Amino acid sequence: MERGSARVRRMSADFLIREKPLTLPHPRSMRGDFFGGTVAALIAVPYGMALALAIGLRPEAGLYTSMIGGAVYGLLSRSPAVVSGLSATVVPILAALVKSHGVGAALAASFLCGLFMTLIGALRLGRFVAYLPQSIVSAFTSGLGVIIVTSQLKPLLGVQPRPAGFDLGVVDDLWAVAGTLGGADPRSLLVAGLVVAVMLLLPRWQKQIPASLVGVALAAAVAYLCRFSLPQVGALPDSFPLPDPRGLDFSALSALVHPALTLAGLCSINQLLTVVVTDRESEGSGGGRFNRELVAQGAANMVAPMFGAPAGVAMLARSVASARAGAVSRWSVMVHSLVLLVFILPLRGLVGHIPVAALAAVTVVVGAQLADWRRFAALRRMTRMDAGLFLLTFGLVVFSDLIVGVGVGFLIAMLLFVERAAQATRLEAITTLGGGGDAQGYRLVGPLFFASSEKVFSQLSREVKARRLILDFAAAGPVDSAADGLLRRLARMQQDRGGELCLVGLDAGLYTRLEQGGLVAELPATRFNFVLTADADPSPTIRRKVHEL
Repeated sequence: MERGSARVRRMSADFLIREKPLTLPHPRSMRGDFFGGTVAALIAVPYGMALALAIGLRPEAGLYTSMIGGAVYGLLSRSPAVVSGLSATVVPILAALVKSHGVGAALAASFLCGLFMTLIGALRLGRFVAYLPQSIVSAFTSGLGVIIVTSQLKPLLGVQPRPAGFDLGVVDDLWAVAGTLGGADPRSLLVAGLVVAVMLLLPRWQKQIPASLVGVALAAAVAYLCRFSLPQVGALPDSFPLPDPRGLDFSALSALVHPALTLAGLCSINQLLTVVVTDRESEGSGGGRFNRELVAQGAANMVAPMFGAPAGVAMLARSVASARAGAVSRWSVMVHSLVLLVFILPLRGLVGHIPVAALAAVTVVVGAQLADWRRFAALRRMTRMDAGLFLLTFGLVVFSDLIVGVGVGFLIAMLLFVERAAQATRLEAITTLGGGGDAQGYRLVGPLFFASSEKVFSQLSREVKARRLILDFAAAGPVDSAADGLLRRLARMQQDRGGELCLVGLDAGLYTRLEQGGLVAELPATRFNFVLTADADPSPTIRRKVHEL
């Protein structure tokens, strides 16, 4: 009883995050944590506001995701330098929900995303997230980048075109913008072009400086000095928001589950990649606790929507920059949140004068970086199957829907995997049998499941002519319930011929499984013989069966 209680306490501690509380930093690490958290916050300001506007939310909502969600994640996480915030990954899905069901529905989907991520981590299913084929992940991120770029062309050009109405994804945005190019605002183009130039050129000279923040600040200064009359961010709230669950709209719950599941899957993938890369930078060990990180991020995504903020995820570029700036503990994440609070409250007047075109340019650069065109150049080095899966997923994401693209791509990938797994299963003829032509033996090599069982039966039904069929399971891989149906059909085939079926190499687990499935009781012992391997577990049931033979 005491051992059971101890085990429950250990499991509870694992997910309540009790064994390593946030302690006071060592004086030698305080400087690194301060600079690392500050650098991460400076990167987060323009990105957070730009992505929030792209979703259809107020710009401060993106800062709340980084500040509130980031603080919750930092308190619960074990990874010392991973910073959480609003990611471009969630933008198209949440933007579509804002347009179709409103802001409350997008916040509700963010909450559900956090709930699903928490369940994935608590059930220790995080390792399965890594099984998503790389071709689908690459196609999704590339398509996501194209969608983000096209969606921000309107504020970047300073135009308000009429909707195209083709319902063909990015084609609608491109067609609508193409018809209004002649009316583009040169002031918006100048401001946006300045931001893009700084973000592309500054990192070549100094990577430690947050290029996006410098570009936005410079563009805002130029717009102010030149007295450009451009749409601005506007006044930010003069107080910190209080949590309000009433802002979450679950009235269209059935329409929110699928987008929320997609968000949870994509955020989980991002979380895995960021934790692994950041651990290499900081020599940490968070990558080995991926389920723990999912629980922490899931909790953050359930808290942030209460403050009107969308779901966030661990940010790779921000986390690496923080680690390289000296961050070594979770106190850097707390500094990150405190610096963002300064921007939201004391500096809110300056932030409110930022031109919307400048933030749109930040989003365009982010999208262009996601749409890595080098992946298309690498298609010729891929197998035809992987290249076709990449192009199909990319096309569906760009021209149809993000969820449809990922769903169809994943389904096809799973079907291809099943086909490959079935091809790996084979039958090897055993040529050392005695008794002339009265017996035929085959050795089963590989897994036996629903896709390979039909292949095995077809080959045996064609080739077996002898009265006695011997099937050796000693080299077989994993076996599922499809084995029951296969053995029943083989036994019936041999029975119709007046022969028998002998199974060789069964271990105790497989024999017990067949017995519990009723297969042993259904078929006469004289026609369905079991011979055990020498290392099989001699349980009483098996001893009795061997004695009968």
